[in-house]
Amino acid sequence: MSSRQKRQSKPKVAAAPQTPTSPKDAGHGPQYVPASALLKNVARAVALVFIAGVASPVSQLNLSPVFGSIPASLHHQQAMTLTALGGLGVRRLLKGYLSIDVSAWVTVLAYWTPLIQCYMFPHSTQLGIDYGPLIVESLTYFPLLFLSMYAVSDLLDTVDFSRWDLPSALGDAILPMTSYVGVSFVSRFFGALLPAFVGQHVYLTRIGFQMLLASASAFITPSKLLFLAFPAILHTLWLNPHNPADHAFQSANATLFATQNYTILARQESLTGYVSVVENYADNAFRLMRCDHSLLGGEWLVTPESYKKGQRQKESIFAVFVLLEAVRLVEDPDFTPIKSVPRALDVKPLPDSEKAALVIGLGIGTAPNALITHGLNTTIVELDPVVHKYATEYFNLSPNHTAIISDAVRYVADTSVSNPKSYDYIIHDVFTGGAEPVYLFTTEFMRGLYNLLKDDGAVAINYAGDLALGSTKLVLNTIHAVFPACRLFRDTPTPEDHEEGKSDFINMVIFCVKNDHGKGKKAVSFRKATSKDWLGSLARRNFLQPREDHEVKFEYEKGAPVMGRADVGELEVYHEEGAVSHWKIMRSVLPAGVWEIW
Repeated sequence: MSSRQKRQSKPKVAAAPQTPTSPKDAGHGPQYVPASALLKNVARAVALVFIAGVASPVSQLNLSPVFGSIPASLHHQQAMTLTALGGLGVRRLLKGYLSIDVSAWVTVLAYWTPLIQCYMFPHSTQLGIDYGPLIVESLTYFPLLFLSMYAVSDLLDTVDFSRWDLPSALGDAILPMTSYVGVSFVSRFFGALLPAFVGQHVYLTRIGFQMLLASASAFITPSKLLFLAFPAILHTLWLNPHNPADHAFQSANATLFATQNYTILARQESLTGYVSVVENYADNAFRLMRCDHSLLGGEWLVTPESYKKGQRQKESIFAVFVLLEAVRLVEDPDFTPIKSVPRALDVKPLPDSEKAALVIGLGIGTAPNALITHGLNTTIVELDPVVHKYATEYFNLSPNHTAIISDAVRYVADTSVSNPKSYDYIIHDVFTGGAEPVYLFTTEFMRGLYNLLKDDGAVAINYAGDLALGSTKLVLNTIHAVFPACRLFRDTPTPEDHEEGKSDFINMVIFCVKNDHGKGKKAVSFRKATSKDWLGSLARRNFLQPREDHEVKFEYEKGAPVMGRADVGELEVYHEEGAVSHWKIMRSVLPAGVWEIW
């Protein structure tokens, strides 16, 4: 056979199938995508899932100073689920009919989010606490999540399961669900992780996280559409008062002073929330410490006007923090002098200089400062280092104390074993705006306090709640299950028009002793406060002595449910209602503008 014949008889190779060019044709099945391009698409999809997931807790962090952390989360998870599944589902429905790349719009919206929030927050009162957070996120995070899931579905649509002899229907079911589960996991994981890093660097702030996420999106989806984000970027860098930069701080103060007559003395984002110190310059000037949408404490300043009325020192604004100091007034029957024996043989209580006190939760330091002034060896356990720093710098917290910047649950669990019966007095004050740290009200924690307390000691627990709610009853019964004798006092008298059983959200202090001596509630009695106890303070003169007309009549139910570590969910279900009520109370304490310009 000649060479020409050989060439003519060479078998023909079938031509490669043509890639569909129309959207409609593209819908008949996955297009052939080279392995390198497929890997790149999957990597971009994973990155978008990560960004959308992290953006969820970041969005909540930015809402918390204006709405509070719990109200901000009321509808977040449900709306997030619907939005994510909607983005995935819409892309599947439009498959083959609409072919556009929306990933670049994720970047644009991410950069615009701080600006949109900045202009939405001043309307928080009109938006309301019930649906305000949802409305704000409907213009910021939820559109970003929808576009991200749409883009993820589009990118993963190029995965051809037939390459591995798997039915394509399997991919239609698995890939969307995997994407949704991925977003949910990242959201929950970083929601627990981010608070530990907030405030440690300018990029690790609420605005910083938003800009980092937007920049990460721009890196993985470069596009000419980025120029649409420039106005928002410039606003965030130069005009947004929430920016942690110095010029933004000055801008926020200029606006706040001109509109509300308030000034921010210091502010920093920390692990428990956005912490700041604000001051009002009216005739009745005062200074407050704020954490998110709650107040940790405040004091009246000495002004010419207040000096004329007899004020000679800074005074606590909130009576409850003065009432906590009454733990020093609790008398122990074992130390009552016996009149039938010579006075030389009378048993006398130890002086304060030979006693020790434990304070859990610092606030601005009103009660611990008084304990220190009276000479007690005082230990303060505070989770947030910024709170301790500001209490020292702006509220004159005495340095003569032992500071434990740590989790109180861990400290009490360890110390109650290693050094039991080491404190004469314990003050427990950890309420944080509609939601108390539930693990600090469990039977395990209360037993730890019981073990730390000396046999003749006393504990004072600050709790804000409503006796008509099951959550308050659960906490009070848990306390009483550990401490045999307790009495409750509110910081203000019961309103004359209050009807028993009706809602009444109050600050109360529960005083308990370790032994009831067979006397029940009568085991908790108070000596009469003297001028020495008042420390020259008008507030202590008025509020230190527990008053019978302020006592809360609460009957403990024998055998009633109590809360252990495994039961904290029972208390958490009540947080929503309490947090919403607290938000409304805070808006009546300070002008809305103070909360909105943080």
